[in-house]
Amino acid sequence: MSAPSAAPYVGHRTMTRKRMLRAYGKELKYECLRMLRTPAFAIPTLLFPTLFYLLIGFIFGAFKAADPNVQLYFFLGFATMGAMTPGMFSFGVGLASERERGLHRLKRALPMPPGAALLGKIALCVVSVTAAVTLLAASGIAFGTVPMTFARFASVMPVLAVGAIPFCALGLMIGSMTGGRSAPAIVNVLYMLMLYLSGLFIPLPDSIEKIVVISPAFYLHQLTLASAGAHSTLIGGALTHVAVLVAMTLLFTVLAARRFVRED
Repeated sequence: MSAPSAAPYVGHRTMTRKRMLRAYGKELKYECLRMLRTPAFAIPTLLFPTLFYLLIGFIFGAFKAADPNVQLYFFLGFATMGAMTPGMFSFGVGLASERERGLHRLKRALPMPPGAALLGKIALCVVSVTAAVTLLAASGIAFGTVPMTFARFASVMPVLAVGAIPFCALGLMIGSMTGGRSAPAIVNVLYMLMLYLSGLFIPLPDSIEKIVVISPAFYLHQLTLASAGAHSTLIGGALTHVAVLVAMTLLFTVLAARRFVRED
């Protein structure tokens, strides 16, 4: 008696473009819902840049500066802060917590398009940056504290939205290398150092001015100043700054990917 022949193997179907786009859209939707259901992330991401901007501006007199360039410089520093926040905390703290609970490994094992979880988080960061900077601009225009027209705002917004991606990569690297308990401290230390050592709010003294070149926040800030028509100190021009941010993004991503490979 002959053995029954094995049924021919049928490989998994390739997802159509429509289904793949739907899967990415679903991932973004659930990331947004998770953010809204987590006030500890949503409130700092959306409101803190505006609250700090108004608080420091009124208390320390930045809004009373006679030179409108000072007010614009101050505003764009906080706009850059708004672009930094979602990526560093969503990836740095959120990813570390997901890894510790095993959620990240579960997502990688699910039958979903490759990179959907990562792209969903990046898209959420871009949406969060857009909302945070829009709220910041609305408060500045309402209080008359920033000389910015709609055309200037429209030219700055894409720079900040895309400029959030290097900080997503930085957060990804931190989240891949740290645990859920240590990640918040490490992210906060790096975040504060970049805020104050990147010349976002006031130009640094000559003695430590060169330290800014190691911070991605400096390059993004100078690009936003240039796009708004304000005085900037672009080192080698705008393309050089873009190239540095791209290189930093690739470096952080490669280091994170190597860490994930070693975990597997």
